[in-house]
Amino acid sequence: MIKIWNPRWHDRKVLIATYKVKPGDNIIKFTKCKSLPGKFHITDVEIKKCLVESNGKIDCFAVPLEALKTEKGINSCNGQASAN
Repeated sequence: MIKIWNPRWHDRKVLIATYKVKPGDNIIKFTKCKSLPGKFHITDVEIKKCLVESNGKIDCFAVPLEALKTEKGINSCNGQASAN
């Protein structure tokens, strides 16, 4: 499980350290963000499609919040059912 404090709200992205991405399904848990409870899923393939940028210390994938899926297959931010 990848623990993230908060998403980056100004552009609605999650910075995921490149070294934390594992092959297959990656589980994301926001530890300080009360508005996004529970666990979210995203594959390594989807993560690696995103741009790499620095958080000031390490390289991270800048993943749009809309790319994260809940355990029920619902997109985390717009309530749409996922195609997968």
